[in-house]
Amino acid sequence: MKKNLSLCLVHTPCLELRDDRLEPPLGLLYIASQVQSFGYKVTLVDLAAETSDNLIDLIPAGYDVYGFSTYSVNYNVTRRLQKMVKEREAAVTIAGGPHATALPQQVSADGFDVVVTAEGEMAILKILHILQNNKKPLPIMLGNPPEPLDHLPYPDYDLVNINSYTREVNGQKCLSLLTSRGCPYPCAFCNSNIMGAGKPMRYRSCEHVIGEIRFLKQKYGIQHFRMQDDIYTINIKRIRKLAPLLAQENIQYRCFARVNTMSTEMASLLKDSGCIHASFGVESGSPTILAKGAMSKQQTPKQICDGLNNADKVGIKSRIYLMVGFPGETDDTIHETLSLVKQLPWNEFAVYPVIAYPGTPLHDRPDDFGITYIDKNYSDYLQIGKNFKAGFTIRTKQFDEHKVRAWRDYVIDELIKDGRTWAGNSAGFK
Repeated sequence: MKKNLSLCLVHTPCLELRDDRLEPPLGLLYIASQVQSFGYKVTLVDLAAETSDNLIDLIPAGYDVYGFSTYSVNYNVTRRLQKMVKEREAAVTIAGGPHATALPQQVSADGFDVVVTAEGEMAILKILHILQNNKKPLPIMLGNPPEPLDHLPYPDYDLVNINSYTREVNGQKCLSLLTSRGCPYPCAFCNSNIMGAGKPMRYRSCEHVIGEIRFLKQKYGIQHFRMQDDIYTINIKRIRKLAPLLAQENIQYRCFARVNTMSTEMASLLKDSGCIHASFGVESGSPTILAKGAMSKQQTPKQICDGLNNADKVGIKSRIYLMVGFPGETDDTIHETLSLVKQLPWNEFAVYPVIAYPGTPLHDRPDDFGITYIDKNYSDYLQIGKNFKAGFTIRTKQFDEHKVRAWRDYVIDELIKDGRTWAGNSAGFK
């Protein structure tokens, strides 16, 4: 019988981040666990926060296939590592993740043998099967979404050192859970939709989620979690079923929510089930910027007020994310945002400049938004880095990157003067 092929998965560092070692690379862990379950040998090399000048020395030799996750901001580093692997040995190299999904032709031309777009579990498995039979896979392969999600094995955290990560909930080490995949909202700036654009929401069963929580509690002693779903609160019928099951587990967790889903009932369900912290993409307080046809955020200032007030009433801490520099932004819209959020109860904030990530409408259809220039140096595509560093990468007829920088600095200064806390600086939540 022919020996099964071996796979080495590589997660590239991004040293510009304030903390590049917050949590394990969950997407690669899912792929690794899926491939392992079919008998293939898998190693996961997480180079996050590694400062070595010779990263290639940290990637073991002798594997048949090397898979690289790709993100725009550190794609150049990933590309260099892939070239070094190819120079070192005769192995197949695969690129996946959001950057490869958004720009598959370019990434393929950069020298990767196979580019996987969208979700990777089924595609990587298919590639290994093809190679195992001495055939050649297509240079670009669409990753069909796994369905149902319950058929995927739990991520295997034995492949990484969980004690090396710093993510915390209420001051305690936590691990992330992905209880659903997808997002139905068409926000023009969001690159989360790249991986599952046009796909319906898919959910793990409540029983499968609880099973993973119990497994992680028993094996690793973890009692704190981060729900990594794009919008954990998207389906109240599901939360009605899941919340009482979570309450029985006596855990604490944080999640990503959306203001228009944070009804009084949703807030109570979350609080009773152990949720102590929720993050909201507020983005702007200006009706003009939020409007459909502009940002396409599909939320209103009133919904922002209601959602944050409902979370506060039950004692859930809130983190809000704000964005400056969306096409149409003016000094007046910046003041509208500040006027709104200053009157509301929330605990932490972060402010991003708009970045036209590959695959988003902003990047792919800039003329529709009045964007006259996009910096294509992807290394600058940093939302938030060390010492408030960020990338300022677009221009319109009304403003340039210098104006966006000034707006961001102004909003940050105003909110700090208002006594608000920058995300990550509050005790217990990273």
